[in-house]
Amino acid sequence: MENVLFCMVNFILGQLMALFLAYLFRVHAHPTKVSDTTRHWGSMVAGLGISYFCFGKQVVLALVLVIGCYILMITLPITLIHHVTLVSSITFLSVMHIQRQLYEDGVFVIDVTGPMMIMVQKATALAYSLHDGLSGLKDEELTPLQRELVLRKKPSALQYFSYMINFHSVLAGPFFMFADYQDFIEGTHYAKRALNHTVPKDSLDSNRNENPEDAKVTKRVLKPEEEPDPTNVSLSKAGFSFVCAFVTVAILPKFPISHLTEPYFFKSSFMYKTMYIVAVTSLTRHVYYTGWILADSICNMSGMGFNGYDNHGAAKWDLVSNVNVLGIEFGPNLRESLEAWNSGTMKWLRFMVYERAPFQKTLFTYMLSSLWHGFYPGYYLTFIGGAFFTVVARTVRRSVRPHILSRGPKVKFAYDIVTSVATRLNLAYLTFPFVLLRFWGTIEVLKSLYFYQTVIGILVIAVLPKILPPPRNTGKLKPSKVQSEACASQVEAEKTGNTQPPEKDHMKVH
Repeated sequence: MENVLFCMVNFILGQLMALFLAYLFRVHAHPTKVSDTTRHWGSMVAGLGISYFCFGKQVVLALVLVIGCYILMITLPITLIHHVTLVSSITFLSVMHIQRQLYEDGVFVIDVTGPMMIMVQKATALAYSLHDGLSGLKDEELTPLQRELVLRKKPSALQYFSYMINFHSVLAGPFFMFADYQDFIEGTHYAKRALNHTVPKDSLDSNRNENPEDAKVTKRVLKPEEEPDPTNVSLSKAGFSFVCAFVTVAILPKFPISHLTEPYFFKSSFMYKTMYIVAVTSLTRHVYYTGWILADSICNMSGMGFNGYDNHGAAKWDLVSNVNVLGIEFGPNLRESLEAWNSGTMKWLRFMVYERAPFQKTLFTYMLSSLWHGFYPGYYLTFIGGAFFTVVARTVRRSVRPHILSRGPKVKFAYDIVTSVATRLNLAYLTFPFVLLRFWGTIEVLKSLYFYQTVIGILVIAVLPKILPPPRNTGKLKPSKVQSEACASQVEAEKTGNTQPPEKDHMKVH
């Protein structure tokens, strides 16, 4: 227990050091004051120092992974670089997961496997972006997301290692793509996002290969006084992170997950067991909120994460945000709740698997997500449950929602309240194995709950479409007023050249 507390204190101190360095980085290492090389070196050296402070000699394992992926990048033919990098890095990470599981089984620890998971995301995404840009694929063969992130030249050694080990994201993420990081280092991210600039199809990529006309816009570096100030946003996120840390330290211990395996729990009422699981899973999420939101604060303080302006002219700082707390805790359905969780990993899985798999996209996406997380049985029970309940939620939505919408706003409001409460119960039922970790312990808990949500889900899939068939003309409905106005706006934008990437379709993974 003392070792766990020591690791947690080290982690928090490391992130606080990164927050302070982020302020210095933005003010004193601004792109108008120092070169890109200086910013790369500063970001990388600070990342190495903070990593060593938190993990000691374990950081050598992370460096082995980073250096190994770099050797693959510069030596392999472009036709192999993506798949070999993925298999090699996932294999190395899996060995680390197994080692941790053998020696720290069932114990929450903060070790170097967390940063290595982010490094695997970065290395593999970089390899696939290079394959997309250098393998001869045409623009029309790439998805909008792949065109946005394609790379037409390999990064230098300094650019690569700075991207992999920068102090902004080395401890707890967030994951972001190389092109976004390079824009930040060069200082061009403000102009690009503020002007809502999208690289045209006939130009090369967002990684320094624009044609001259594009470069006039995308290469502009704003002066410090022209940039939006992220200090208030960053500090407010840091403050919320400390609230979550307080919940983690002061309240979560009163609801130990181990209680789910004790005799008293099994002798308790159905309502007690259900509410306890809701409480323990909700409180456990604050562990992740603490790390992710503080990491987002660090990025924002340095100037990273700017995402243009909203309709009221206020700067948005959510480009690299990894979690939307309100979306998770109050989302009206499972899809929206899952999309608000670990969105950086969502983007990575979408880019790596979902948009590339020729069939069974969801299955292969869940497979990679499972391997990346590790090998605790509880993880796989959660992922399998996630796939199952995604189908259940989709079935309910297709069969019930059209009838609800036809009955007016009051009925829809009541329906949204019911589905929101049901989603909270479903999230608890779905995710407690992820926290408990153990297979038979999870099965015993589910047995004591009579597998009630699983049974309901099976009945929904098998019976609901027969009792309440989805409207046959669902796919032929006339476009709504909002959709029509959106289409008109898109046409007008295309005429003026101010286009936006199309809205991404939804991918449901945990």
